[in-house]
Amino acid sequence: MATWLNDYRAYKEALSQEFESGDIKINKVLQYQELLYRIDVLETCQMLCKTAPITMDMKSLVMHYQLVDAYIQNLSKERRIGLPADDKLKASRETSAAALESTVADCRKRFSSFRAENEQLYKRSISTLLNTVLPVWLQLRNTYTPITK
Repeated sequence: MATWLNDYRAYKEALSQEFESGDIKINKVLQYQELLYRIDVLETCQMLCKTAPITMDMKSLVMHYQLVDAYIQNLSKERRIGLPADDKLKASRETSAAALESTVADCRKRFSSFRAENEQLYKRSISTLLNTVLPVWLQLRNTYTPITK
């Protein structure tokens, strides 16, 4: 997560400098908008990992998990904006979307019967969940707006 975030921030800074010239192609504008979105998502996921309760109190864990669950559910459905797609790209988008939905469903299933065996388990489990979902989400995002340097 941190590596992607650093790479995206660096690329965002490079694009910002290009924008000062005023002669920007639309694909760079789309990439910049996508970078802002991805940075926000990755920062939010980092925050969710950092704020995961270190406790065995199920009420606290459930409240935090509901935030995580709602967020990843949104990620699997939102921002389906991108360049026009031919049949091959449409198929790739459908495959990536199905993979993300399957990954999210699997994570939800694993957490449906979660029980904290120690105070650290939930925090580690949330980090693992997000680190499982994010690569699949990024794969889907790249079918809409690929980030290339």
